[in-house]
Amino acid sequence: LFFAGQLNGTTGYEEAAAQGLIAGASAALVQKGFDGLVLTRDSAYMGVLVDDLVTCGVDEPYRMFTSRAEYRMMLRQDNADRRLTDLGYKLGLVDSHRYRKYQSKLREIEHATKTLCSLRVGDTLGDKYLRRPEVTWLDMKQLFPNELGSFSQEVSAQVEHDIKYSGYVARQQIQVERQNRMADKVIPRDFNYDKIVSLRAEARQKLNRIRPVNLDQAGRISGITPADISLVLAYIENPKLRARSLDPKNETLNTMERFE
Repeated sequence: LFFAGQLNGTTGYEEAAAQGLIAGASAALVQKGFDGLVLTRDSAYMGVLVDDLVTCGVDEPYRMFTSRAEYRMMLRQDNADRRLTDLGYKLGLVDSHRYRKYQSKLREIEHATKTLCSLRVGDTLGDKYLRRPEVTWLDMKQLFPNELGSFSQEVSAQVEHDIKYSGYVARQQIQVERQNRMADKVIPRDFNYDKIVSLRAEARQKLNRIRPVNLDQAGRISGITPADISLVLAYIENPKLRARSLDPKNETLNTMERFE
């Protein structure tokens, strides 16, 4: 059973609609024997919304503001199709006609980017020149009307944004990869936090209630400290400690056993 809307603590039509889409897709996937739909924080604002509700909870009606997303440069409105259309097509949410149009657009973006990179303004390559704050795609098109004049406004705008924001996006991508490494540290579903004697009572209570799937999600829970994450990581990575933490019959481990 999947819930959406005010029942989850949100307010607003858009928030409810986003949850309805996720809930509906997840219900259909589970009915077919697959896992539910999970969007990451770097792939969609819907992913940020659901992750916030799950890991942080709500003390007041939740609204989805762009400021809640740490990867805003990657979650631009102009690249929403490139972030989600492939997944939507795979799940059956995007029809073949729309998907063909999307693929055609991707090819045009790639062609426009390669064309721009092949041009020179003096000794400067076209893409490097466009990165300058005072230079726009229109300026480039006026310099090279034959080479750049045929591309649509939608494609030229996306290429311009990609190049203008490339430095910021590259830095955010490094942050995403760092978070993904934490996400790779999966917490077993039957992990027993009560066996970690050094874990603070507040952390133990929240981790037992929320049951995060990995260390990345655990670290975003309100009130969970880096020290708490270090303790959980020690138990996950140490085979002896991990085995005992998964066995409900074992006595609570002595604190010093973490360092064996």
